[in-house]
Amino acid sequence: MPIELPTASPLDTGRAVRDIFLPMAAQGAILRRPRVGTLAERFQADDRALRLVRKFRDRYGDGPLLFRFSGRTIGLVLAADDVHRLLAETPEPFSAATADKAGALRHFQPHAVLVTDPPMRAGRRALNEKALGSHQPVHQHGHRMLEVVREELDTLTGTLGWEEFRSIWSRVVRRIVLGDAARDDTDLTDDLDRLRADANWADFRPPRDDVRERFLDVLAAYVAKAEPGSLVSALEPHDGALDPAGQVPHWLFAFDAAGIALWRLFAVLATHPGELEPIVNEARHPDASPLLAHAGAAVQESLRLWPTTLVVLRESRAGTVWRDRAAPAGTEFAIVSSVFHRDDKALDFANSFEPGIWLDGRADGPWPIIPFSAGPAECPGRNVVLLATSTAVSHVAANYDLDVAPATRAKLAGPLPATFNHATVRLGFWRT
Repeated sequence: MPIELPTASPLDTGRAVRDIFLPMAAQGAILRRPRVGTLAERFQADDRALRLVRKFRDRYGDGPLLFRFSGRTIGLVLAADDVHRLLAETPEPFSAATADKAGALRHFQPHAVLVTDPPMRAGRRALNEKALGSHQPVHQHGHRMLEVVREELDTLTGTLGWEEFRSIWSRVVRRIVLGDAARDDTDLTDDLDRLRADANWADFRPPRDDVRERFLDVLAAYVAKAEPGSLVSALEPHDGALDPAGQVPHWLFAFDAAGIALWRLFAVLATHPGELEPIVNEARHPDASPLLAHAGAAVQESLRLWPTTLVVLRESRAGTVWRDRAAPAGTEFAIVSSVFHRDDKALDFANSFEPGIWLDGRADGPWPIIPFSAGPAECPGRNVVLLATSTAVSHVAANYDLDVAPATRAKLAGPLPATFNHATVRLGFWRT
């Protein structure tokens, strides 16, 4: 019988809590906390996490490295091969429905596929893939999505902060997901924000049943209406156990993260205007690149540089073996995205803006770069998100001059910072 994987010493456990686990939790896994994001940026939390992981690799080997506290076993993933294995072997034996994730998401999407185990998981996953057109290069309602993005982004004007841009992006999201009738339903987004803020605390915050019921009831009405051209109109009726409407909160949630990636990308493009040229050329010659490859590559590069999913979690439903070392059943494995995306010992482009890696195959190399996760639990809405965001980048690049506040320009002038708080960015949009 193999011996157990190495367990971190009490001192190293304290270091991991200080530099890895606590900063990720404090920033808000479900809804970002802007003030904590400012502190994380000041102390470059992601860079500290990477440096500590390197020390753990040198001290303990390839891992995973076990931590035990609060009656739980957490396996911190240190090696690239183990990232690939965990993602490829989901949902069995490595479930995406971890205890922490279930505790958080029950606040607003208790029946989401992310927190569903087999056998029901397969049905919910198929339902999502069909509605989102996961296996199609362009969603069946793609043309409508392009119209919505362009119409709403035509309202950009002057100098905006994140919250002002988020209001515009939220209109895009509500129209794409729920239809034009939801365009101005800010109450729905406000309720979702309240529930997501509670979800940051997982089981430590009691659920607000009244807010959740109101939110889900309003959402169910939009799903029942199934406005033509909306994503919810692509949901096929199923038995109540699968809960088609219960999948929609995650679509809204994920699109919000896409807006964060866009906002950071606009800041990079404003600082490095030379990067706009291929995007603008593509926008002016759509026949040569109908899927907006350069714009999409820029979006994915923003997600690589600053992952909106800070940590990817899996929980083993059985004991597992790693290089002749064992991990017990119930171990919660944690993949810290930035640790792999920004490892400058493995990637020569780690700290620079290199959208070309998404066009020349370097992003698909053996080192894990996973902005949309990977394997059987890869984001089913990847193509929809990339369609909407690449259209947004293309439209803004072709129709606006971008400017950025001097403080942000200074942050992005050299090697790109490992941690970059989107909430403090202000950008100027000047119609050309």
